[in-house]
Amino acid sequence: MASGIDADWQSLLHQTQDLVTQDHHSFPKVARNIVQLQQYAESLRARTNKFRTLNNQIAATRLLAQQGFDATRLTQDVTALEIQPTIEDVFHADTTSVEDYLKQVEESTLLAAIQEAQQDTVSSFESYMEDCMARDWAANKKQLFGLIAPHSATPGFSAAVASPMLGITRPSASGLPGLPGAPSIQLPPKEQAYVDVIKRANEAAASGNQNFDLVKELGAACKANEDKSHETTMSSCWTLLSDILAEARARGVASSPVNKFAEALVQGARKHLERFHAVHTRNTVLRHKLQAERGADPEQVREVQAYIQVKYGSSGALDFQQPGGHDTSWMQVYFCLRNGWHDAARRAAERTHDVSMARLGEAGFKGLLDEWLRSSGRLSDRSAALLARECERLLRDKAALKGQIRYPYMVLLCALLAGDNRAVDALSATLNSLSVPPVLSTIEDFMWAKLSLVSTTAGLGQQGPSGMGMYSSVSVVPPYTLAELHADLNRWPAAYYSKQGKEPLLYVTVLLLSLQFQEALQFLWKDETTKMYRVDAVHMAIAMHQEQALAVNPGDSGLDIGGMIHSYSRKFVHVDSAVALQYYMLAAVVRGNSIAVKGQMLRELLTESRDFGTLLGGGGALGSAGGALRVYVPDPEERKRLFEAVAYECQVAAQPEEAIELYMAADRPRQALAILNQQLSNVIVGAVDEAVSGISTTAANDTAKHILTRGRDACTKIGPSADAGSRREVEAFEQLNMVWELLLACRKGRHDLALQKLHELSFIPLEKSRVEGCIRAAQQLHPAVQERLQDILSAAADTINAQRAGAGREKLFTLRCELDALCVFANSVPHRVSKLVYQKLCEVAASFS
Repeated sequence: MASGIDADWQSLLHQTQDLVTQDHHSFPKVARNIVQLQQYAESLRARTNKFRTLNNQIAATRLLAQQGFDATRLTQDVTALEIQPTIEDVFHADTTSVEDYLKQVEESTLLAAIQEAQQDTVSSFESYMEDCMARDWAANKKQLFGLIAPHSATPGFSAAVASPMLGITRPSASGLPGLPGAPSIQLPPKEQAYVDVIKRANEAAASGNQNFDLVKELGAACKANEDKSHETTMSSCWTLLSDILAEARARGVASSPVNKFAEALVQGARKHLERFHAVHTRNTVLRHKLQAERGADPEQVREVQAYIQVKYGSSGALDFQQPGGHDTSWMQVYFCLRNGWHDAARRAAERTHDVSMARLGEAGFKGLLDEWLRSSGRLSDRSAALLARECERLLRDKAALKGQIRYPYMVLLCALLAGDNRAVDALSATLNSLSVPPVLSTIEDFMWAKLSLVSTTAGLGQQGPSGMGMYSSVSVVPPYTLAELHADLNRWPAAYYSKQGKEPLLYVTVLLLSLQFQEALQFLWKDETTKMYRVDAVHMAIAMHQEQALAVNPGDSGLDIGGMIHSYSRKFVHVDSAVALQYYMLAAVVRGNSIAVKGQMLRELLTESRDFGTLLGGGGALGSAGGALRVYVPDPEERKRLFEAVAYECQVAAQPEEAIELYMAADRPRQALAILNQQLSNVIVGAVDEAVSGISTTAANDTAKHILTRGRDACTKIGPSADAGSRREVEAFEQLNMVWELLLACRKGRHDLALQKLHELSFIPLEKSRVEGCIRAAQQLHPAVQERLQDILSAAADTINAQRAGAGREKLFTLRCELDALCVFANSVPHRVSKLVYQKLCEVAASFS
């Protein structure tokens, strides 16, 4: 079998070899490769299917026509046909049992509901994320713009203020007319009221009135014009600041020593909280008259009992309602103290008959309370230690803390009288752990308790011993300082106190109550949530500095109060320089109020506003006017020194116009005339060119006329009986005036007049006999006149050359003599005359020969 197969393969091999050797030209050739064959086959098959499909459609149409159907109409009807599923199609029943069918329907419904809920959740999440991204982007954009231009959103701050080119004039913010060509600014009512108060405060200070209450006046201006859309208003912050400072004014305490001043401010903050809680107590009783059962008794203890009845009436009968009711004596003492009713608290303390209080001695709690009130919230070390140990014992009784409404108030009162801050914190933590409503339920109650604990005698910047654990053998209660209060409050960010930024003034209130004045100003000035209070921050800073409140807690906030006021004042520079001067001088006061600082501020304001008349006045520093600056620097001699110092700085800094006005205002016309002479010498050639051509390219002609006018004023002010230096400046000015007329006459072709002016110049020799004397006079000339010497000689050459035409022999001889004298003179002062001018003189002289 195997041999047969091999034979077949061998025969096939021989046949193949024979075919290869034979001539195969008669056989057909394949001109396509495999890929091309596949493509050709596909095209043939597509052509066949096309004809087949067409034939099938023709056959179908013929069949439908035989049966009376319109194929086109039938296609349209089938296309418009809508198939609606039935409940069997949706909920396919795999069983015949009703219970199983309902179970399947329920499961399908739940699955569909879950799927729809998932889709809604995804859609809501995506929408929420888009809103968050948009809100974050808007916040970041506002923050970025706030860093680039922090005052761009300040009310009343428009873009027009930055450009002094707007040509609108209207009454200014201070009631004075605005600068010609300066922009106008329409201030919001509250800011306008602030500006008016600052103006009145400056006038009061200038007149020596020490009774002007700036804080109170600014608060009244704010309250009359503020936006009351927020829960906490700016006027409430002004009221708080006024109450805090009122206690120091009432005691007559200054900022030094700081401890006594801080103690007075702490008491002022406490009294503010007590006054407003007393109002809250009365309002609560009035709102719940039936429940309070107040009656007509004017006793303050009865007022507190009515308030307690409203607040705790649901807890059952109270002791003042019926015998055997809940003991409220400790609560009455607390709320009397909380309202600032100290006498009522003493009367209420007489009812505190607690057995545990027998350890406090014969006087009991009433005696300790009386000592605490008489000593401005302080007890002796022994009494404080006794109360502290009593607090520790009371805090161990958690059943009483949870079951008796009086017990937390008893612990709180003992801790307050002992000055034990750790006991107060432990009480709050224990009540929270027992799910008992806190005693200090509001930020106002919390701040009142903390301020009652603060001791300013231990040092403002020193912290007491740390540690929250209770003690049993400590004999002295560690004092609670302002620094520790600040540390406790600053553990949470601003958003914690301001309802996530919705009420930023709540945080400002907390900072003011804790005497963190610089931090409050920094928050108002720089935080994004307080952009609408930037103007309030500036004026609050001014008021705090005047009242020296910033000395209590200097801190390290990095806030530059002077820079804040200065930055705000710049918005008025191009609108009303008098208002701008108010804030510039206030910034100078904050920065030390020295002549150098005031001079720097005045120089900047003069340079940018250029309102010399309003700021410096027309009567000079010693005159009756003195300008707007007279209110802030009332002493004429001091004002004179200030003007001189600023004028010198402007002169050194190449600000001649400002220096001239300041020297004139300071009754220093000689210095002003020296600058004017130099200016006139520099501009005189260009001014003559413009006057002759009539084309003004550099406004040199107008500048020269202005300089001549101011120079005449200075000469008039110097007068005839002046010293040698002043007479030299006057002489130089007169010589420059003649040079101006000489050059102008020469350029206009009026050579007779020009020759006449040459003869009037005493230092120009037109005779050989005067050459030596004129050379000596030229060496002693004013530098401003010496700089124009070559221009004078050049004009003289042109004038003499023009006189030659039509002149007789005698006149030609005279002109030749004058020209020779000028050549000798020019050759003798080579450092003042250029080579070109000397050559010009020589060429004119040669033309005469």
